[in-house]
Amino acid sequence: MENVWPDIILNYDERGIFNADETGLFYTLTQNQTLKSKGEKCVGGKLSKVSITILVCANMNGSEKQKLTVIGKSQKPGCFKNVKKLPVDYKSNIKAWMMSDLFQKYLRQWDKELAKKKRKIVVLIDNCTAHIEPSNLQWIKVVFLPPNTTSVLQPMDQGVIRSLKCH
Repeated sequence: MENVWPDIILNYDERGIFNADETGLFYTLTQNQTLKSKGEKCVGGKLSKVSITILVCANMNGSEKQKLTVIGKSQKPGCFKNVKKLPVDYKSNIKAWMMSDLFQKYLRQWDKELAKKKRKIVVLIDNCTAHIEPSNLQWIKVVFLPPNTTSVLQPMDQGVIRSLKCH
């Protein structure tokens, strides 16, 4: 980051510097703490492993947030039966994980939107195996964070994702 960051802030303002990261959400998992009487044992059942993946992306000063991309297992979830419009982009695959083809489609679609505005941006991402940069991006520059530094350098891991999950 010492070598790359100065060039990023030189060529882009804080409105044009974005960070994207995924998080898993175990939406059926019950809380792990409960009230109990003193001395009473608290035992429960199995923990649910049902989850979705959420791609979160925003710019450096927080003035722009991309629509959340939610990845689930089901191609057409029953709960979406009569839903005409979702507040998120929904994608699916068998494991409900981010995959390289989904990530590349996400960046290509965003690149098309930026082309209409003639706006160049930079996106900071971690080196997850799904994060493969498409070769033909014209308006998005992808910068990979150094390996094994995401817990320290990844802006979304500095409280943004936690805040989203709390809400």
